[in-house]
Amino acid sequence: MDHIGLGLAGAGWLGESLIKELAAFPRFSLAAVQDVDAARAAVVATDYDAAWHGTEYEALLRAPGVDAVVICTPNAFHVAQAQAAFAVGKHVLVQKPLALTGGDARATVGAANHAGKLLFVDYSYRYLDTVRVLREALPSIGLPRRISGAFHNVYGPGKGWFFDPRLSGGGALVDLGVHLLDLALDLLHPAVTVLERAELSHTQGLQVEDAARLVLRLDGVRMHVDTSWNANRPCTEMALELEGERGRLRWENVDGSFFRFRTLHDDRCLLERETPLRTDTLRAFDQALASGTAPPVHLAVYELLDRAYGRAGQIAV
Repeated sequence: MDHIGLGLAGAGWLGESLIKELAAFPRFSLAAVQDVDAARAAVVATDYDAAWHGTEYEALLRAPGVDAVVICTPNAFHVAQAQAAFAVGKHVLVQKPLALTGGDARATVGAANHAGKLLFVDYSYRYLDTVRVLREALPSIGLPRRISGAFHNVYGPGKGWFFDPRLSGGGALVDLGVHLLDLALDLLHPAVTVLERAELSHTQGLQVEDAARLVLRLDGVRMHVDTSWNANRPCTEMALELEGERGRLRWENVDGSFFRFRTLHDDRCLLERETPLRTDTLRAFDQALASGTAPPVHLAVYELLDRAYGRAGQIAV
């Protein structure tokens, strides 16, 4: 495809942060903007030269020039909106999480395959150069023995729907922890994933958990995951550490930044880089469209969430 017209569903901060970076990708243009707030949709469409704007998602799918849909709506809408897009022949870039349950995630992957369209889930950290270096260095430490992941955000979500479990599907775990689960599964590709323990904390009086701690095993390798909102810490911490028989690899943010990351082998820095994040996502999406192959969706992430939240479901193998 020489040109790809994007239809944006959800014109909030995240949606706009993505389309701000479109100028760096000549094949992309913004064809249409949809938001439940008509005034917001109109402003974003005007600012980024989209020919169509409106409030109805179904109308966005019919708008002229839309080849792919970028879904930046509350979590609970992702499945139905992605499946509707596939049904009318559109590719999909959807924010994480793809779904609120393992069954819905599996069904949506199946819908994409049936339609022959691309399903690209924006696990934004997976597409960073520092994570590429982490992946390339993984053989140097030998067989992993222990894995730990942390995502402690000194801020909480800015939108009220994050605190409504019917719309979000959960709190800090589904918001932050899914990044750590996805990264670990994408690096190791375990055949068997087992959740041993899940502790969800509700110390801030929210309807969803403000902190979560998981212990799991990936092919027998123990992994600890620790996440929280409004963390009582000097700065935000993001890290994934893998300890092997011949050394240790660590991916982390730098000095609390949301945009600067580095990868360390023991105490030696392999790469440190600043990124706007959204450029990396759009580059990976562009490459996926060009090759016709999307990055894998690890369904075990959603089965783990089912287990952690006490929903029925088996761990994907």
